[in-house]
Amino acid sequence: MQKFLIFKNDFEEFIHNNHISFDQSEISVLSLDFLSFDSSSRFYKEHSVLLKKSNTQFFRDINKTLDSYKMLVCDMDSTLIQNECIDEIADLIYLKKEIAEITEETMLGHLSFDDSIRKRVSLLKGVNVEAFEKIVNEKIKLQPYVIEWIDYVKRFNLKTIIVSGGFTYFVEFVRNTLRMDHAYANELQIVDGVLTGKLCGDIINAEKKANIIKTLVHQFDFKSDDVISIGDGANDLLMLKESGLSISMHGKPILNDFVDWSIRQNYFLTLIKLFKFYEAR
Repeated sequence: MQKFLIFKNDFEEFIHNNHISFDQSEISVLSLDFLSFDSSSRFYKEHSVLLKKSNTQFFRDINKTLDSYKMLVCDMDSTLIQNECIDEIADLIYLKKEIAEITEETMLGHLSFDDSIRKRVSLLKGVNVEAFEKIVNEKIKLQPYVIEWIDYVKRFNLKTIIVSGGFTYFVEFVRNTLRMDHAYANELQIVDGVLTGKLCGDIINAEKKANIIKTLVHQFDFKSDDVISIGDGANDLLMLKESGLSISMHGKPILNDFVDWSIRQNYFLTLIKLFKFYEAR
């Protein structure tokens, strides 16, 4: 039997919008903000499909505080930040629509990441890297409450890592901004200050992301259960599977059946509220 948490307001909205009757005894009040129900309840058996298809957030009850974990691993583009940085570079040369379409196909799992990133990067040939500063200063937007989330995690001494299929210039900017410990990303080949349309070194694809977690876990003498990982697309799936707590942050549907928590609203504020609840329990 699996126990689930749900925000009280979300539960009431779900009940109201779908005109559902339920047995009050199946729903437990845990706090002012949270209710719970379990997988054996009539409510869940009858409405689980509708719950999963709706935008209603409900969460497997892990009953753990942040001090149960030792490492946080996050994707960056569309996870820690609101942007896809390659789309912002493409916007400089009026190719944002074309590259964004390739990005979306990749995130949905319809195109291999290696082929996708090579194809997209090739379209960026000739871009002057001086333009990256404009993107950093004017375009990149952190997700709401991500600063508060990272600060909260740091209170419990977790190592904080970015593992991104994006590019080192932008990943290092975000790592420094959020004061995270380490970062891994793809490196654009640059000659005389201009992009060549190629990459340097190994591609940070799904397999590489998972291997980075395995390497870090071994390096720090952790266990996979000590890791929280957060991502939003198909390229994060293997990384998420290597973690004790896997979180889809407003992620693509391909992730829903594989992660422990699907965050669909209020993003990092939701995470903070969940762990604050466990902390106060």
